[in-house]
Amino acid sequence: MSDHATTLSPARRLALDILLDVGRRDAFARDVLNANTSLKNLDERDAGLTRRLVLGVTATSGCLDDFLQQCSDPKTRFSPRVRCALRIALFELLYLDAPANVAVSQGVELARSQSRGAAGLANAVLHRAASNRSSFREAEGVDPVHARIVSLARTSGTPVWLARIIEDSLGQDAARDVFASELTPAPVTFHLNPLTGDCAQGDGVGKGSLPGCIEPVDSAAYIRSGALGAYKAVASDASAQLIATSATRPGSCLEIGSGRGTKTFIMACQAYRAGWNRDHVAVDLYQEKCHMNAARLIDAGLPPARFAHGDARDLDAVLNEIDGETGAHVMFDTVLLDAPCSGTGTMRRHPEIPWRLAKQDIVRELPALQFDLLCAAASRVASAGELYYATCSIIYDENMAVVQRFLFSPLGSQFTLAPVSSSDIFDLPAFAQASTTIRDSENEIGCYASHPAPGKPDGHFCARLVRA
Repeated sequence: MSDHATTLSPARRLALDILLDVGRRDAFARDVLNANTSLKNLDERDAGLTRRLVLGVTATSGCLDDFLQQCSDPKTRFSPRVRCALRIALFELLYLDAPANVAVSQGVELARSQSRGAAGLANAVLHRAASNRSSFREAEGVDPVHARIVSLARTSGTPVWLARIIEDSLGQDAARDVFASELTPAPVTFHLNPLTGDCAQGDGVGKGSLPGCIEPVDSAAYIRSGALGAYKAVASDASAQLIATSATRPGSCLEIGSGRGTKTFIMACQAYRAGWNRDHVAVDLYQEKCHMNAARLIDAGLPPARFAHGDARDLDAVLNEIDGETGAHVMFDTVLLDAPCSGTGTMRRHPEIPWRLAKQDIVRELPALQFDLLCAAASRVASAGELYYATCSIIYDENMAVVQRFLFSPLGSQFTLAPVSSSDIFDLPAFAQASTTIRDSENEIGCYASHPAPGKPDGHFCARLVRA
């Protein structure tokens, strides 16, 4: 072998170290990547390869294991460390179309670094993989009835059962967009704090169709500028910004599932731009997230909100203190339910999602929780008020199925669907173009339903329900 083939590249060595660390800690790959100090010591090209390998291997881990099994003797047992090393080489072969000699030789050295005795086995397995990668991707040998969807799943690194559900939910054309985008970077967009000046954007920053939404040409440089730390902006997907904007209305607002407060921040910014006064109550299951949300609003100089934490299926308990101040159930002009979901619209950003999900999560457990939360949220909508049901899922069972079930319930019969694009804020001239953007992704009954595609925002769903 040449020196090039036998010298393990620093990018691959660090990728393996990070992936092993992720496994030991059961952590999120992106969090471990961002916290790794060694990454800063690599040149830009090697650092980029390290990130690509860590996130890609995480996103396609199940497919890589299936391929490894096909290329190995059924009786072979790999240690977790050697398996992780081989996953990196297999990812390069399957998804980066790396030259076989490079992927194999580097994979052998990665395996050797974890167990000297594994080098021979790794060499045999990886040579077989290099010869069979096309047939695996094309699902050769699979029953022709299933070969097409299996090939799509393998090409995108997605579980076959999930690929089927995505296609059933979106149709073949839109699902093809999702599969094509799975292993591509998601666009990075920010929302500006108007109190720090919308024009203080820096060089190379382009405005979108939504006031406050920007997509820097060099997002890394924009982050390094300190804008996020100074609360001049928050990072948020463009589709998520559209939903937060649509739910921004005058009067009182109850936000359920506020998390760390990205939508809280955006709604406060958009209300300021619209010249509207609002009373905002933000609810989250976790008290520490409420504290983070409150602190960000204060540091950003935005109007404060009230916070409550607890299980929003029992809003009477969660809002007990607020209700006690008036001696009655407080009703709200606007309720935004940002429901817990599968996150399938954001898999590019969260590579753990495809292989941590279970089918029962999507078809049974999450829809049941979402329906219960939607009913609880609806109970706090004032007469003529509006209820927004939002997810970052692209799955029918979590979106339209939940809304339709709600509308057929006794409480839901008091609500009617209205187009998200006709929300009050889009009557303002500054927001008119955003309404057009929403209409481009509205379904036939006015629900916003975007899906990922290469270079496009994430997949989000929003239904707007008006109470009689």
